[in-house]
Amino acid sequence: MGKFGVAVVVGLLALLSWEVRAQALPRVTLGDISKRYDDARTDPTMTDDRDVYRDAFELAASKGYEVEKHKVTTEDGYVLGLVRIVGSPQGAETRPCPGSQEKPPVLLQHGLIDSSATWVMNMPRQSLGFVLADLGYDVWLGNNRGTTYSMEHRDLREGFDAWDEEFWDFSWDEMAAFDLPAEIRYILDATGSETLSYVSHSQGTTQGFAAFSLPEFADLARRVNVHIALAPVAFVGNTESLLFQAAGHLDVLRVLAANPLIKSFGNTFLGTGVGADFVRSLVPSICGIFLGGCDAEKDRRDAHNALFDGGLPGDLFGLPDMQHLNQSRIPVYLSHLPEGTSVKNLIHWSQAVKSSKFRKYDYGRSGNLARHGSADPPEYDLRGNYRVPTVLVSGSKDPIANRRDVRRLLRILSEHPGVLLGSRELPQYDHNDFTLSTNGEVALFPYLTNKLRGEACSKVVEEEEEEEAEERGRRGAAMAVQSSGGLGRGWEDLLVVEASSSSSSSSSGWGDILAARG
Repeated sequence: MGKFGVAVVVGLLALLSWEVRAQALPRVTLGDISKRYDDARTDPTMTDDRDVYRDAFELAASKGYEVEKHKVTTEDGYVLGLVRIVGSPQGAETRPCPGSQEKPPVLLQHGLIDSSATWVMNMPRQSLGFVLADLGYDVWLGNNRGTTYSMEHRDLREGFDAWDEEFWDFSWDEMAAFDLPAEIRYILDATGSETLSYVSHSQGTTQGFAAFSLPEFADLARRVNVHIALAPVAFVGNTESLLFQAAGHLDVLRVLAANPLIKSFGNTFLGTGVGADFVRSLVPSICGIFLGGCDAEKDRRDAHNALFDGGLPGDLFGLPDMQHLNQSRIPVYLSHLPEGTSVKNLIHWSQAVKSSKFRKYDYGRSGNLARHGSADPPEYDLRGNYRVPTVLVSGSKDPIANRRDVRRLLRILSEHPGVLLGSRELPQYDHNDFTLSTNGEVALFPYLTNKLRGEACSKVVEEEEEEEAEERGRRGAAMAVQSSGGLGRGWEDLLVVEASSSSSSSSSGWGDILAARG
């Protein structure tokens, strides 16, 4: 590992040790660490890549894309930031659906301790957000509560800060029940579209599987024309991630949540606040803070190997393999990762590992009775309620979305005709290769865009045909009334013509789609 790896491991062990107390750091205070992080991050000698200092909106705009910022408020008051890519530097004429000028909306949802930036951190041909915009889609990048893009609350705005315990009282239950439905409704309203496509990664897939299996969202789920799940996670009982295994079997997160040092960070885990500065000072700024700079080639190599090539942090977090990574972009990746979430969310994941079930947060017997109305937390009913057409794409080297757990999910989804549209396992792909890999344009994007176009365009064609049929019906009705003075024989003839016209139009449209699917 070298000096870099040792520094990272020592820092993580210090963070994870419940014997550590804030007063045990007399020489380096948390404020000092925060200042060191800020100083190192803004030091022009650290990197000459300006993308290190850009957020998701700025990353897209700097590449020539037309971008918008949007905010949506959930039913429980969280204000989420959305990034919309509405135009591509490739030109305004490209459209994904043959014979249509529509721009089908697609929502990209990030994973655990990640954000919307994950879809635009690489170069345009290597970033899915840019690729879909270039193809003519209306691209929306979601951000869950607790990320740096979604740190507002309707009811906590006055005097609110990142330490507020009430704000951090959430897990992926709330992301599924509030964040995702709010994003989908907002996008459908903003675009006027009847449906949208949902592409998710990691915990983003979990949100989708959970939300779309809730009976109260059945109508909303019917407006999702396809769910493409990358590194799909519903079950994690067979995870090979050391971090997930330890969390599930040692209940370490509950201990950490009660630790004075962790409490001094607040209830957030990474991403925001002093706790984030502490962890990030160990990762993106490690060279400047602990090693005196990254000018030496050996230090650069040690940093790469420790984080991305079989080192402990890579095994913990499912970081991509070096063979798929643009090494020159590592400072950019580490300026956005890890992002923020709550300690409660991580506890929920530890429960999922321990139970091997896809179920809601376990508050204990009395808490469950009060919250859920049952002694045990209820499971999300994938078999009974989930009906969104779905494509699963997994990786053979993914320690988090383990092959056995993915197959368990696949078997459940395949029980209902029309739900599982396809599945593929990508050789040598790790958990975060799906968003950070440089070979996505060869290994992932062709398959993904083919599946996406097939479902999104079929809905576009159906919507356009319905609109055309309604318009022809209105014109025909007016003509029939004008010529006969009522709805007699002329209206019956019109129905025959309408049915014939609609049938031939539908056939032609599907032919175009099938040809496009190839």
